[in-house]
Amino acid sequence: MFIFENTNPKVILIHLHGFASNVSGSKVELLRKKAKEGRFSFFAMDMEYHKSTTTETLEVLDALVKGFSQKFGEVWLSGSSHGGYVALNYLKFYRPETVTKVFLFAPSYSTLSLTVQEAGGEEGCKGWLEGKEELHIVECETGLELTINREFARDILERGYEILRGNEVDFPRDIPYELYLFHGKQDSVVPVDHSRLFCNEVKVKLCKELHDDHRLSKSFEELLRLYL
Repeated sequence: MFIFENTNPKVILIHLHGFASNVSGSKVELLRKKAKEGRFSFFAMDMEYHKSTTTETLEVLDALVKGFSQKFGEVWLSGSSHGGYVALNYLKFYRPETVTKVFLFAPSYSTLSLTVQEAGGEEGCKGWLEGKEELHIVECETGLELTINREFARDILERGYEILRGNEVDFPRDIPYELYLFHGKQDSVVPVDHSRLFCNEVKVKLCKELHDDHRLSKSFEELLRLYL
C-alpha cells in the first residue's frame, strides 16, 4: 500500500515509517493532512523491513528519490525510529543531490543492537546473526509477532549500517543536509541518550528533546505545525 498527495509541484516529502509499523499509522495520517495544506507533496509506502535487508530497502529508497527528483525540484525525507536509521544510512552511503532536509523522529541508530537486546542477547539469536536462520520476536512496543529475514543481521554487519556502536558515532560530522531531530525523554525503545551522543558528534540544524515517549504521540502534531 502507498499514499501519494501531489499538492506542491516544488517539493515532496518521502516518509519512512518504523520497523513494526505501516502507512496506517497516525504519523502518516498527520503528514498527509499537512501535505493537503500545500506545504509539500507527500509519499509513503509500506516497507516491510523485516522481510528484506537494509541494502534492499536503501535501493528502493534511492529509486524513489531519483524518480521523484524528475518531477519535484526538492526532496525532503522523514523517518520514524527504524525509518530514521534507513534515512541516515541513505545520506551516509548514497549522498543524494536533490535531498535538502531530513526530519528524524526518535530515530534508531543501532537497530541491530536493539533487536538483539530485545531478543534476549546474542546467544539466543546466534544463528540469525550468522545468517543461518530467521529470527522470531515479539516487538516490544506494538506486541506484534515478527519474523525477520535471515540475511537482515548479516547485511547490517557486513555493510556497516549501525550508526552508533557503543559510544562511537559512525557518521560524517558535517554533511550537506539540514537535519532536524526530535526525541522523547521518556522513550523506552530508543534511549534519548543515543540522540544526545549523535548530536554531540554530528552537525544538525535542530535537536529537540520533548516530554514524550517513543511514538511522540503527544507532540507530533505540534512539531509539524512548528517545523514542517
